[in-house]
Amino acid sequence: MITFTHKKLIVSDQSGDVSLEPIVMSGLVLDIDQLRTLAPSHSVRRASELSVIPAPGPEGVDIDPEDPVAYEVFEWTTGAAPTDLLCAVTVLYAGPDPAQPFHTRGHFHRDPDGGEVVVGLQGNGRLDLLSRAGEVRQIALGTLIWAPVPPGWAHRVTNLGPAPLVFLSTCSVAVGHDYANLPKESWVAISERGDR
Repeated sequence: MITFTHKKLIVSDQSGDVSLEPIVMSGLVLDIDQLRTLAPSHSVRRASELSVIPAPGPEGVDIDPEDPVAYEVFEWTTGAAPTDLLCAVTVLYAGPDPAQPFHTRGHFHRDPDGGEVVVGLQGNGRLDLLSRAGEVRQIALGTLIWAPVPPGWAHRVTNLGPAPLVFLSTCSVAVGHDYANLPKESWVAISERGDR
């Protein structure tokens, strides 16, 4: 049995207010190990790769010299056509301490009309959203919470717990990641909010 409850989030964009409703699901069982075995692509991001994008904490925070794994991504697609889907399971590890949580590398989509859906599978975190105008939105991300990423918004996920945060994301294979048009200072506004 799957039950749904809605928590309403209003996001204001150039065309007016858009209502986004994260969905909290219960009664759904997902086998993470089985999803991992199905993924033909696996990538790893290390802490040093995140140091170019400020994490919460003072400027110039030392990264562990052993360069720990910040997150792993297991991906698969339904095909190569632009209308096919890209699905990924990400395992985002806890940071070195609560004041310095690990996060995914924030990005816009290359296709400005491409959105994304993120579903928390395990753990406790936050989906950080940033509009091109600098507006910040945050959605709590936990076990079986569904959260939309609207087109045109930069986004990243931050692990706020002591255990790994595991989430599923899906979008069109054509959206792509645009890291270049997102100044690293953009995330400072989110980091300084202190919403934990």
